[in-house]
Amino acid sequence: MLSRSGFIWVADRCDVGAAEITVSGLPTDYRDILEVLADAGRVAVRACRGRVGLDGEDRSTVELLRSKLKRLVARNWLSEEMPGLFVLPDDVNVTA
Repeated sequence: MLSRSGFIWVADRCDVGAAEITVSGLPTDYRDILEVLADAGRVAVRACRGRVGLDGEDRSTVELLRSKLKRLVARNWLSEEMPGLFVLPDDVNVTA
């Protein structure tokens, strides 16, 4: 979903009314990332890049994915175990 300013809105799971927010309500790019994490367990940014369909070795591609992963961490959809290593929390159900 795009806001008026052109930014993609990613809901915070801890917001009021978050019980109604499911993975299916997220933008496609973010759902794809969560599905990769559900399959892989934990993953580093560079390893995740090819699995979500981002081709290229350039820094901008990696940073694009890193920013999306960090946004999911900030919104409580993912956890970052170590810098650059992301994991899906147990309470996130990707199949919902």
